[in-house]
Amino acid sequence: MGLLERIIDWDQEMLLLVNGYHLPWLDRFMWLLSETMMWTPVLLVMIIVLIRNKKGQTFFILLAFGLLLAFTDQISSGVIKPLVARFRPTYDPEISNLVQVVNHYKGGEFGFISSHAANVFAFAGLSILFFRNWFYSLVILLWAIAVSYSRIYLGVHFPLDVVSGALFGILSSIAFYYLYKFIIQKSTDIRLITDRRSRQMTISNYRKSDLSFIVISLLLVVVTMLSASFYLSW
Repeated sequence: MGLLERIIDWDQEMLLLVNGYHLPWLDRFMWLLSETMMWTPVLLVMIIVLIRNKKGQTFFILLAFGLLLAFTDQISSGVIKPLVARFRPTYDPEISNLVQVVNHYKGGEFGFISSHAANVFAFAGLSILFFRNWFYSLVILLWAIAVSYSRIYLGVHFPLDVVSGALFGILSSIAFYYLYKFIIQKSTDIRLITDRRSRQMTISNYRKSDLSFIVISLLLVVVTMLSASFYLSW
């Protein structure tokens, strides 16, 4: 057996291991984690934080996020998936009959790479580079991991789909950040990283207290999801 076959076998085994354990409340929670619209409150808080801290740059920062997510989503879904043409677990003839799905959702035919993983890690990576705060970075990375894991639990992606999507998202966020930095510094005298070391500010001049509001809003959304999932399971 060659290396590629071993990797594919491992990938299938890991998928079945994660996907094989289901509980009613966990099904609902993982489904909600995967729903992009559920994170709208966090995005709104982030916009408020940007306006408070970078009023003159808010539009351009949001544009950078928008272009990055459009790039990762379109490249992963419109280019890589049809080019690689690897079946999702729910369509894989070898294991599709063993995969448990939630709400009858099977996704599209091809799954490599995971667009969800690419998008959430791109968002997390770019925000980390902008905000430069270790606590925010830890929380947003855990969020990206949780959302990506939900795709394996729901049976619509293999682990390798998710890991590859995450790597693509991270690399894309780095490229877009330095492109943004190059364009902004060429056209203005704004510095994204300063020598300011106040305990109340990050080195990129964001109030740490404002970033905590983003973290709190994210945690509140997660707690709401958990509460709703448990309540509906009674």
